[in-house]
Amino acid sequence: MRARTLPRRRPRGASVGGTTPTPAAMSAPAPRRGGESTSPLQPRRPVRRRAARFWNDVLTTPGRMSVFAVVAIIAVLTGGIVASSTITQRQSYHETLLAEVEPVANASQTLYSSLTIADSAANTAFITGGIEPADLRERYLQAIATSSSSIIAASQGLDRTDTESIDQLAHINAQLATYTGLVETARTNNRVANPVGSAYLASASALMQDTILPAAADLYDRQSSSVGQSDRQWSSPPWGSFFLLGLAIALLLLLQQWLWRLTARRVNPPLALASMLMVATFLLTMIAGFLAANDNAKGLSEGAAPMNELTRQRINAQKVRAQETLNLVRRTDPEGSAGERASILGGVRDTLTVYLDDDEDSSNRISLDSHGAVTEAIEALDDWVAAQNRADSLYQQGDYQGAITISSGQGQGDSGAAFENFDESMQDAIEEARDTLRTRIDKARRTSSSGPDLIIALSTLAAFAVIVGIAPRIREYL
Repeated sequence: MRARTLPRRRPRGASVGGTTPTPAAMSAPAPRRGGESTSPLQPRRPVRRRAARFWNDVLTTPGRMSVFAVVAIIAVLTGGIVASSTITQRQSYHETLLAEVEPVANASQTLYSSLTIADSAANTAFITGGIEPADLRERYLQAIATSSSSIIAASQGLDRTDTESIDQLAHINAQLATYTGLVETARTNNRVANPVGSAYLASASALMQDTILPAAADLYDRQSSSVGQSDRQWSSPPWGSFFLLGLAIALLLLLQQWLWRLTARRVNPPLALASMLMVATFLLTMIAGFLAANDNAKGLSEGAAPMNELTRQRINAQKVRAQETLNLVRRTDPEGSAGERASILGGVRDTLTVYLDDDEDSSNRISLDSHGAVTEAIEALDDWVAAQNRADSLYQQGDYQGAITISSGQGQGDSGAAFENFDESMQDAIEEARDTLRTRIDKARRTSSSGPDLIIALSTLAAFAVIVGIAPRIREYL
């Protein structure tokens, strides 16, 4: 019997044909069904396919309609939101200016003026000798009280980050206490005819003129310029809002023109309504913006600028008055300061004539004389100059007591009475300029009071109208 021949066993991994696979072939993964390979980029292919499918959908007519509509809606809402926020910012600025910035500037100028009045009243009361007149004493005490209240008012309205102004107010307050102490010491010595009293008063006046008043002037300059800068910043129309709203209107018109060519329908009522709503939004923003900017500009030119100029001229006149009385305290010949006094007061008079009523050229001039304050100030200034010239003449003739009587007197033709009339008229003119500034700012605030909410409502309705107008056209292709 013949023995069976058993087949030889194939080595593990050997092929049927007898070839031995290579190590690379042994380690390579088996191919998937359908011939798909398993490369490392395989997970990204579904993303690419989805992106390609999305792009193909966008290139279709309904896809382009959808994209165009989304862009138009975004433009409409963006324009409305920016326009509304711009008007809201301007309202907030007007409220801040009325409630904080302008009152601080006014308190600063009141502080400076009251300090100068206090110095002048103290000098005038001193030269009368002995027990000073009650009205002069009352004028001095009132000026000191006004200075203290102005310091409090200014400090309450200052921004807490404005440390420089806060430090200045603290410095002025501390030095004012020193000044009043020197004045009281001079007054006590003067009542007992002690000659050292004039030295104390001279030290007090030097402290006022060299330390306190420069600090107050710097504070006023900073606060008044902040009013001008803030007003100037918002004196231009909101051009950015105009551009965005105009862009939204242009996109809506382009969308309607494209749909007209595509569907042969000339008018799409919802899109036409959206366009009219955005035009109304644009007109509302434009009117409110231009009116507010115009009121800001007029407030700056008819209120802030005249108020600043008149305040400076009032301060210059008060300095002259303080120097006049101090010369009498020191028994200084007034001839040396007569030229400077004439130059300063001549500049004050020239400034006042600019704000007089002038029917011949009223279109190019700003009048603050509706109640006669400027006219009265000019008349009182002329009387003051004439009276002080008489006092200087008497002093040069050796009549010191006669010069004191005219310089400190409150009767008709006296320098003291004329100066008080001038200072009161200047204060009235400054108040009129301030009222003009605040009226213009408040008018600008009220002009756009209902604008933000209305703009948001119109732009939202316009966006909804775009959706209503484009949705049926898209469904026609689906």
